[in-house]
Amino acid sequence: MLRTGEQYLASLRDDRVVYYAGERVMDVTAHPELSLPAGETALQYGKGPDEDAATLAERTVLLPDGERVHRWTVPPRSREDLVAFVDMEANMVGDEHGALTAGLCSLQILSRKIDAKYGGDYSSRIDAYVDWFARADIHGAFAMTDVKGDRSKGPSGQVDPDLFLRVVERRPDGIVIRGAKTSVTSGALCNELLILPTHAMKDTEGDWAVACAVPANAPGVVMVSNYVGKTWGEKFKFDRPLTHSWHHHDSTVFFNDVFVPTERVFMDGQTEYTREFLGYFTTLHRTRILKMEPRDTRKLIGVAELMLRYNGLEGVGALKGRITEMVQTAVLLDTLRYTALNRVQFVEGICVPDAAACNLAGLTVSSTRENYLTTLCELAGGPILTAPSGLDLENPETADLIKKYYVGKPGVGAEERLALFKYIYDLAASDAAGFNRALGVTGAGSPGARRVAATRGFDIEGCVQEVLDELAGAH
Repeated sequence: MLRTGEQYLASLRDDRVVYYAGERVMDVTAHPELSLPAGETALQYGKGPDEDAATLAERTVLLPDGERVHRWTVPPRSREDLVAFVDMEANMVGDEHGALTAGLCSLQILSRKIDAKYGGDYSSRIDAYVDWFARADIHGAFAMTDVKGDRSKGPSGQVDPDLFLRVVERRPDGIVIRGAKTSVTSGALCNELLILPTHAMKDTEGDWAVACAVPANAPGVVMVSNYVGKTWGEKFKFDRPLTHSWHHHDSTVFFNDVFVPTERVFMDGQTEYTREFLGYFTTLHRTRILKMEPRDTRKLIGVAELMLRYNGLEGVGALKGRITEMVQTAVLLDTLRYTALNRVQFVEGICVPDAAACNLAGLTVSSTRENYLTTLCELAGGPILTAPSGLDLENPETADLIKKYYVGKPGVGAEERLALFKYIYDLAASDAAGFNRALGVTGAGSPGARRVAATRGFDIEGCVQEVLDELAGAH
């Protein structure tokens, strides 16, 4: 049943153990800072079943028995499902619904392969969990990234084996896990933590090859939250047009000998499937890029062209060439999106986009975005950092001076030009911009990981064979 935003917030008042800025947080919904991203997530639930028709059409689907659930809680079973999910994800903020869904889908795929080889009931466990998750309208967070310690070594090579989350005890009714997961988006604001392997494991690393689900308030779970962002408010909307209400929340989640019942364990020791799991997960996780990044690149093109026009430089060929580079990237991203969502495969009934196209889209963004933000700064110049505030523009004591000296070419007023300076600042130089620039490198895997995944998803052997056949025919 669809929950309302108020019902979601009420579900967070469950005695979970959360720390922030050196203090225990007894109620995340009442905390002056953590309540802000919690409220943002509540907006995604809105009025629940009483939400407007357009929102319900975008964000929800009907199960076979007619029950309406949120789209992010169910796997895509058709190309149309996948496209609708990608479009929805691009319009959502603050949470990693796509990553959570990617994890659930990947486990549904791999559980069937594990059961086919070993027998067992992993597939029925994950299917039952996904069904409950959807019908109860659970808000989940994926806990995947281990702290890793000595990164030149894998889990079994660490001085402290707990630096990768592992199983420390197996009981007839479940397992006990110990370790920590970092970069858990919305960790302190979720109902469920989905624990996933972050590494392709060796045969000897079965204790670390674990996937399971844990309630956020389970005994032994401790969350230390990292809140990023400052809420400037409506007063500074002119100066922070994109981020006056921006905030982001992550947690490091510690699992101190947490018991997990058998029905919530979806992988335990099947090391040979961890690499394949990562392949499906990263491909499905990066689908968000397919809609967001073409849109964001178009935004950069528009900002760059507008800055040239305001400054009277739209006829300078060398500067227009910078925009041509952006256009090339925009077209490439559109093409990769089309390829990813049309060259799909169905694996165990789940629609999976083209792996090479998804990963190349991410790699394209990470290899070009920094240059394009630098271009915006060059086109605008120092005023993106030093221009007066919008509040000074409203002050009658300073307004006339600002309006006289901050004009652009004839016909471009100071307010228009200042607004664009502030927009570029928010894209390229604000605290949120710095966070997002780093996130573009580290989020959803590093550029190096994307290169490997993109290569793995392409038929290189077929290319080699074509050349060998051609060479053989030449002799």
